[in-house]
Amino acid sequence: MAMRGHLAEPGLRLVGGLIDLVLLAILGGLVEGVTRGGHLAAGAIDLAVALAYFGYMWSSRGQTIGMMVFNFHVRDHLTGHRPSVGMAVLRGLVWWLEVAFCCLGAIGWLWMFWDPQRQALHDKVAGTIVTAG
Repeated sequence: MAMRGHLAEPGLRLVGGLIDLVLLAILGGLVEGVTRGGHLAAGAIDLAVALAYFGYMWSSRGQTIGMMVFNFHVRDHLTGHRPSVGMAVLRGLVWWLEVAFCCLGAIGWLWMFWDPQRQALHDKVAGTIVTAG
């Protein structure tokens, strides 16, 4: 694997993920207001916004706003390059599902604390790692 930097520290990754979660929650609140309480429509729009955000940010920059705070980068586990759009969207979908299903999702996020490659569930599914630097 071609990897620059070293694996990102799980605790700081969690903080970066929470920053992204807050940003997406603010957008979700705005969508909820625009759809006037249409929860199904708001949920579908929220998911589309989250997938577009993650798909674009991870595939084009290798990092989201929350990750920029710590200079973390998502990389393809095999090549060390930024993930493809498809890989980034898949990772984002699993990330979003982990948030949506809090109890099971917490296990998915916390997995990086005991995994040798510091991969969370969304990393395992998408074949990515997160590095610092």
